[in-house]
Amino acid sequence: MLKVVYILSLILFSQLVLASTSHSDGIPATLDSPKSEHHLRLYHTHTGERIDVVYRKGDVYLPDAEQHLDHFLRDHRTGDVKHYDPRVFDILSDLAAAVGHPNGEIEIICGYRTPWSNEFLRSRSAGVAKNSQHMQAHAIDIRIPGVKTLTLRNAALALGRGGVGYYPRSDFVHVDTGRVRTWCYGCSSSTGSAE
Repeated sequence: MLKVVYILSLILFSQLVLASTSHSDGIPATLDSPKSEHHLRLYHTHTGERIDVVYRKGDVYLPDAEQHLDHFLRDHRTGDVKHYDPRVFDILSDLAAAVGHPNGEIEIICGYRTPWSNEFLRSRSAGVAKNSQHMQAHAIDIRIPGVKTLTLRNAALALGRGGVGYYPRSDFVHVDTGRVRTWCYGCSSSTGSAE
């Protein structure tokens, strides 16, 4: 009898789980509805360019949108373009939502960097990593107008995806899709180095 009650409990539990993860039309839910659109509004502080683009529908990244974003995030010193890890775009979208600006414009301080640009910056600042994720098109330095960079940094840390660098003196946050880690450049005399 106890075994029957246990089995019935498992069946009931599994039906409740299925019901909670299904849409009203009975189709199991995925991370996103196939119809849900994800878009970004970006302003590049060095080029003065703006972009407002739907980059993903449901779980499908849109190749044309990715191509536009790759060009937008090009190395502004050389004009070189590299294909971006689209998970970076998800981080940006989720970050904007997490700080209460889901449709807000995100300011881009730095996107892709060629090895030449990275070395150029390294020669001028200890805050630039030798093997920067920017050179892989896996990183972006950002700020969101009206949001303190410390708040943005804390929201990025809470996402738990990739690296988060905090640059309070320069007023921006670095996010990337590398391993989970954090650093602060300019917080005190004993800050960690950039990644």
